This record gives sequence, structure tokens and C-alpha cells, in this order.
Amino acid sequence: MDEDTRLVPILNNLSQGFLAGVASEWSSGQSSGEEIRADMIDDMAKKHFPMCMRNLHECLVRDRHLKHFGRLQYGLFLKVLGLSIDEALLFWRKSFSNITDEKFNKEYKYNVRHSYGLEGKRANYPAKSCQQILTTDKPGVGDCHGCPYRHFSPENLQSSLLTHYSSQGLTTTDLHEVMRTVKDGHYHVACTRVFEITNASKGVKKGEGIGGGESVTHPNQYAARSIELEKAQSEDTPMAVD
Repeated sequence: MDEDTRLVPILNNLSQGFLAGVASEWSSGQSSGEEIRADMIDDMAKKHFPMCMRNLHECLVRDRHLKHFGRLQYGLFLKVLGLSIDEALLFWRKSFSNITDEKFNKEYKYNVRHSYGLEGKRANYPAKSCQQILTTDKPGVGDCHGCPYRHFSPENLQSSLLTHYSSQGLTTTDLHEVMRTVKDGHYHVACTRVFEITNASKGVKKGEGIGGGESVTHPNQYAARSIELEKAQSEDTPMAVD
């Protein structure tokens, strides 16, 4: 049995929770509204993704593979972000560059289509919320899924935060505040503070969160708001005239 066969019951459970209204408030209809292509993901990850998805992306680039829970967490996030099924298949095929087309089509293509509701029970699967990521499918050795604020060691988290976000304004001074909230178990507060810091150049101030003082509760909420802020900033910036 190939490893993706194990994903079908997991997706089914996600679907049941979604249909019952308990899984996620974010659906594909809440994406940025603009088409996202496979070749845009790397740049978007560096500018707009929360730590959990940034880590999954970096693992995928590094290893040219993600284990099944990682593919589930990242794949549904990208779907809700606005990646179409055709672009998703292109993205995963290019990302899994060390396997043959035959192996990809046999072991991975079906599951990508299944997550888009095009196979099996054809359900509309939601992306995982922060609460689901924090409380289900705890990552083990070699896994890249989960919430870094909860599942990384303090040393690894600090190093990763600086590596990923120092170019967006995060400093070692900011780390003390972020790590204090992590130590207290307020993982969503830590993530929200990183959002504020990395979007300060777009006018976000401390305490505003993702808007109106609201904390991050969903990875897609984080990414969509960051993209929205960048778009608003670019529209407000006058074009240079020769």
C-alpha cells in the first residue's frame, strides 16, 4: 500500500468536520481572488506565509518531498489560497523532482485530485485551522508539519524565525517578546506578533494583529491579509514617471 492511501480516511474525517461546521471557517471562496500559479509559490512563501507554511515550503524545496501529513497541511493551504487543481499538480510534480512521472502519477496524483474534491466522495476539504494544527497529528522525527511555535525547540524556533523573517524586519530584540509568549503557551499570540513585525512596513502597528486587534487563527487568514496589505500598499504608491 503506497503512503498516500493512508490519507483518504484522514481527508474523509476532515470533510465530515467541515460539513458539521467545526473544522474551519476558511474556504476557497476567501482566497485573494486572483489566480495563483505554481511558479509564484516560492516568492509568496518568502513574503506572505506564516511560519508553519514557510517551514513546510522550505522542507519541500530542501528534500524535494514531504511526508503525508505535511502534504495534507500544505496542499490544502495552497488550495484555499487560490491554487487551481492544474497548477497544484504542476507545483507538486515540479517539487517532487527526484521521482519519475510514472511514480508521481501512480502514488501522488490521485491524492492531490482527491483533496480538491475530484476523486472519492468529491468533498470540499477545508484547510487546517491553527487549532487543528496545534492539537492533531503531532509531528515526529523527520516530519515538517505542525506548528513551529509549539513543536520546535526554543533554539530551533529562534534560529528559524531569524532565518525566515529578519529580512522583513524581525530582530533579536523582537525575539525576546515572541519567545516569552511561546513559553506561556500563547502560540497564536506569538504568530500574530511576528505578523505585525513583518508587516510594519505596510503600516501595521503593534496590537493591531491581522486587523482590529484580531489574532491569527488560521494560516490562510495570515497569508490572505499579508497579500491584501501588499496590494493596498502598491495601489497607494504613485508610479514613477520618466
